[in-house]
Amino acid sequence: MMKLYYFDIPGKAEAIRLLLAHAGVQFEDIRFSFEDWPKHKEKFELKQVPVLEVDGKQYCQSIAIMEFLGMKYGYLPKKDFCKLSKVMFIVNLAEDMFSKVYPLMNPGSFYDEKSRTETLDKLLNVNGPLYMKALEKRLKESPCKKFIVGCKYTIADFALLGLYRTLQTNPEWNKAFAERIKEKYPLVHEYAENRIRDFNPLYKKCNTRLYYFDMAGRAEMIRITLKYLHQPFEDVRVKFEDWPKMKTSGKFELQQMPVVECDPCGVCLCQTDAIMHRIGARFNLLPLKKPKKLYRVTWWCNTAKDVMEGCFREFQPIPEDKKKEMRKQFFEKSVPTFLSVMEQKLKENKTQCHLVGRDYTIADFYLLGVYRAVINNPQYPEFKAILEKCPTLKGYFEKKDKEL
Repeated sequence: MMKLYYFDIPGKAEAIRLLLAHAGVQFEDIRFSFEDWPKHKEKFELKQVPVLEVDGKQYCQSIAIMEFLGMKYGYLPKKDFCKLSKVMFIVNLAEDMFSKVYPLMNPGSFYDEKSRTETLDKLLNVNGPLYMKALEKRLKESPCKKFIVGCKYTIADFALLGLYRTLQTNPEWNKAFAERIKEKYPLVHEYAENRIRDFNPLYKKCNTRLYYFDMAGRAEMIRITLKYLHQPFEDVRVKFEDWPKMKTSGKFELQQMPVVECDPCGVCLCQTDAIMHRIGARFNLLPLKKPKKLYRVTWWCNTAKDVMEGCFREFQPIPEDKKKEMRKQFFEKSVPTFLSVMEQKLKENKTQCHLVGRDYTIADFYLLGVYRAVINNPQYPEFKAILEKCPTLKGYFEKKDKEL
């Protein structure tokens, strides 16, 4: 899966995000805070972002990344050099304007208040109109006013929309530019508003909520997966005393948790395995086109689930003596079998860094969730001695618990 590194703002990465979203490409949108940036910058060749990572290789410089993705996903005219020239004119125009806007928007820039005011005035009254006139002219010349060059999306559109989104997020700039553009450059205004509307789903505020008790349990693998994917969500921890009232509220279809609630669509997802499979399919963590690999992923998930559910049986309303006997048999017979087979399966994989293949799948997150819920839980000390006999599996757990 591709990884895109940038700050938690639209900025120079927004055009790349828009292109990948339009192309339907799954990618990790890794965002740094400005405070954390010094901790990360040394791992990037030019000590700057955006950086796109593909198959472990880093690509830098925003325009170069746009050209690479444009060629890869069909957003650059390959044979019409005249049209290619028009596209690159717009891309570089957007870059020029961005380079003038960004220092003024950056609170850490060297501009004092007087310099900011003078530069802003020049941009609004000199450079800005120059750029807008050029865009208005191109839209008039375009055979299809829906796009800036030709009759379909090119990297030129994403470059302009990335700039527009950056301006939108700053109230001062948005007000200053929006009013003038609407009044003096109607084609630019209509173009930008209509194209941004195409991407509205990308910008809807995330109101995803995960409901479960204040423990690892059957929700931990979901939490791990969402955090790995950098998908924001509200981790709603329900108190045991509040649950009887909540479960009859109508929100919980089967009157059980975990449940993932997705707004604004209002969908409530239940059943841990079903939720994990949906996330896996959505974010390329399931090998759906490779039946043998898919079988192995499902095997790991189901076997991990068997270990967890075996531990949870003691919460059933059965006599205490029966519970003790069940637990004794489970840890003397079932758990050694489960863990020894897991140990062998992990050794047989191409790498012991992952359970299936060379990349993360939902199997890794599911098993780590079970590790945190029961295997590494002081409530079940019997696991420790059994795990000592499975050194490869133990090493895997220790490494992943730190990574994730």
